[in-house]
Amino acid sequence: MLKSNLNSKLAFLILGILAIGTIYLFERESLSTEKEINNLTQKETAISEGMVGQIAQERVLYTIDKGEGDVVSYQMILSENSTVFSLLEELANRENFKIEFTVYEGMGVLVEDIDEVRNGTDNKYWQYWVNEELPMVAADKKEIKEGDKVEWKFVPSPF
Repeated sequence: MLKSNLNSKLAFLILGILAIGTIYLFERESLSTEKEINNLTQKETAISEGMVGQIAQERVLYTIDKGEGDVVSYQMILSENSTVFSLLEELANRENFKIEFTVYEGMGVLVEDIDEVRNGTDNKYWQYWVNEELPMVAADKKEIKEGDKVEWKFVPSPF
């Protein structure tokens, strides 16, 4: 009986040690996992904030005014060496409308039609402005930088 009693106490002691060890390991693993999750969350937040800041800085307001109150504005994201024309091509692809143009060697691109509104109709022509100024270069030659405002207007020619 003494031996049986001793075996029972020894068994309880071993079970107690195992239980304490299991709890210790579980808590340690739990803390480690929590730290990893916090680190990943902080990294994701930093990356997201950086990307949002970068995108906000690289946006351009791009407006197409077909005349008679038909004006649509878009937010465009710049890529390397963006021009007025490259953004128009990108926008036409994105919004599924057609543009027609002619490339004049040495001079650049002349936009002749945007979304089925063609140059010469009612003596109006497509012209573009950047930051409310009418540039004297073809649309494919005018580079755009962050924060610029680009406007295409279908209006009578000032020339």
